[in-house]
Amino acid sequence: MLITKDIAQKVKIKRAKRDMTKTALSDCLSVSRKTLAKIEAGDYDAPKRIYQSVMSWLVEDL
Repeated sequence: MLITKDIAQKVKIKRAKRDMTKTALSDCLSVSRKTLAKIEAGDYDAPKRIYQSVMSWLVEDL
């Protein structure tokens, strides 16, 4: 499932607002820091588990 540049930007903004490090967010999403870098870069064809984890984290405060 594709993580677009738009989704990547939302991840970066939310991480910044929460004052989270990349390590803290990667632990929260259960991914490596290398995978988080791909997520934040956008245009990443993520496995379903990672995509769902990212999307759940983005909408948890709504």
